[in-house]
Amino acid sequence: MVCAMQAGTSLPTSAAQAAELLESKRRRVGLSVLVIVQVFFGLFSVFAKLSTDPVGGFAPRAVAFWRIAFGALVLGGLAAIKYRAKLLPKRSELGRLFCMGLFGIVVNQILALEGVARTSVTLAGILMTLIPVFTYALALLFGQELLRPQRVVGIALALVGAVILVLLRSRGEPLVAGANPLVGSTLIILNCLSYAGFLILARGILGQRPALWVIAWTFFMALLALPFMAVGVELWPAQPSPSALNALVLMIVLCTIVSYLMNTFALARVSASTAASFIYLQPLVAGVSAWTIMGERPSAAGLWPVLLLFGGLWLVIRAKPVRVPVLPEPLSAPGTPGD
Repeated sequence: MVCAMQAGTSLPTSAAQAAELLESKRRRVGLSVLVIVQVFFGLFSVFAKLSTDPVGGFAPRAVAFWRIAFGALVLGGLAAIKYRAKLLPKRSELGRLFCMGLFGIVVNQILALEGVARTSVTLAGILMTLIPVFTYALALLFGQELLRPQRVVGIALALVGAVILVLLRSRGEPLVAGANPLVGSTLIILNCLSYAGFLILARGILGQRPALWVIAWTFFMALLALPFMAVGVELWPAQPSPSALNALVLMIVLCTIVSYLMNTFALARVSASTAASFIYLQPLVAGVSAWTIMGERPSAAGLWPVLLLFGGLWLVIRAKPVRVPVLPEPLSAPGTPGD
């Protein structure tokens, strides 16, 4: 009798332990994948710089054109295979998806590529970390999150650090090399703001739709901009250099298709706050690759504003978000497919 009771009580314990081990393994795999994703995202600035080289390179808008076209083809094809009959969005989702494609893909990529072409890989990689800062600022502005003093201080520190960093570089301080760092840095900052807007828009649909479906439709909507992006731009140079062509291919494959898919895989296994903390790897990867590949030599002149920016980012990321409570809506008739 006692043995039977002991056997009976050990089964749930074993099941719980097995579930805990499985969850721990999923998390470790997710963290490993997340590191790889941040490496690819960190290499974006290097590939962007090489692909838009004035000698034998592509125009920044041309790079964005091909990135959107192939991203929509591959990611959209995978979504079509996986979801088939459930691929089409509701009419009520079209406006949000269009804005996500505009701010998250079209404007974001054009600003990023035009910015990197005018400044350095190192500076671009550092400024990209402003995305979580702008995301919280917009969430606060649109009433999606409650005011947290710690995060407000973090936003202020990060923005002050970014402004000082850009001004130091524009005055000719020997931080890094760049053709027009003030304009390029401004474009990178606006790119971060645009992508933060995309993340705010995505919050309302990611809880209702699979991540791959959302990414695919974001790229589908971005396709509408391709005819306008092609106006007055040479989409394919007469004689593209091997380095520019290789960089374009690597950007499309690693920084677009593989990164988006792996990021979706990782976010299903780790929390969003954990994923956000990994953004610190991007400027590290960008800085090391800029040094070893591009020959950029950062100095100590811009170290203290970088630390100020990262300190502000840390304050924004480490504070747990407090969402605005949503009141229950009155009962209504369920919607029909196609709404």
